[in-house]
Amino acid sequence: MKKYNISNKDLTIFFVVTFGLTTIMGLVMSSVYSSDLVDGYSLVQMYYPALGAMTALLLNKESRKKVPKEFYGAYIFFSVISIIYLLVKTCILHQDPSSQLEILVTIGSIVLIVAYVVDKEESLESFGLKFNKNYKNSILCVFIFIILYLGTIFVPSLLFGELDEFISPFRNMSTWISLFFLPISFPLSFIMFLGEEYGWRYFLQPALQERLGKRKGIIVLGLIWGIWHFPINLFYYSPQTPFHSVLNQLVGCVAYSVFWGFVYMKTKNIWSVSMIHFLNNNLIYILYGGTGTDIVLTWQVVLINLVFSAIFYLPFLLTKEYRKKINDNVVL
Repeated sequence: MKKYNISNKDLTIFFVVTFGLTTIMGLVMSSVYSSDLVDGYSLVQMYYPALGAMTALLLNKESRKKVPKEFYGAYIFFSVISIIYLLVKTCILHQDPSSQLEILVTIGSIVLIVAYVVDKEESLESFGLKFNKNYKNSILCVFIFIILYLGTIFVPSLLFGELDEFISPFRNMSTWISLFFLPISFPLSFIMFLGEEYGWRYFLQPALQERLGKRKGIIVLGLIWGIWHFPINLFYYSPQTPFHSVLNQLVGCVAYSVFWGFVYMKTKNIWSVSMIHFLNNNLIYILYGGTGTDIVLTWQVVLINLVFSAIFYLPFLLTKEYRKKINDNVVL
């Protein structure tokens, strides 16, 4: 398998595309905020990190000869179409594009599966897209995440006398039915979650760890990832308590970066981390409802999140994956 170094130029292109799109679309998002048309912006923003990574690799003379052209082409096409549709629908027609964007997510995911099948296996593996790589460890890591995820809810519930609220959803048969069918829906929506993970974990994580060391690199990645959420924090997650939301986001992203970074180093399988991201975004809604938007956060909530995220996720910095030496080259 061919090895490539992620150059400073590659990183610059990645950041310009990823944060350039985030900034521009964030400004547009702020202009349509009063019209309640912002839902689609949070969805489409998930595409930007992979767009940044793919753009950098396509502009690199050495790597672009070997990239999985069908897969990259399909991903870029559906990402660009989604961005254009979002802008037309919200800025010109002043209509909510969420339903149509979700349809594009499903169609795009199916087309990506076809592109994956017809693309060259060597190219897919060389650029971190092989699906069944280290699948046993990948499955194990997914189950570990579910345990940790539930643990961060269970322990505070137990300590603060809210155990019945934690248990209540599991008494409902509809919850178990939804949980059963949840993994089945991943193939129909993975384009969003791969969009983030291909940029953050596959591309940026090894680049930062090569330059800063494994532990410092993963912490910096978590902070960058958290800052990237800034427009969504301001206009979608918690517009009434934006400072709390930004801080809470940084806490969560650093904690998740530690564990998700561990998973990626252990498995080298971007699909396992994408599945974990998918579960993270969907479990809370299946179990406890809500939309995750317009949340009013308090300092107590942020502090509890900080404490229990640290307890459950930061110990993974002590694992052997974070102690191993970094190879001379970054594997792409």
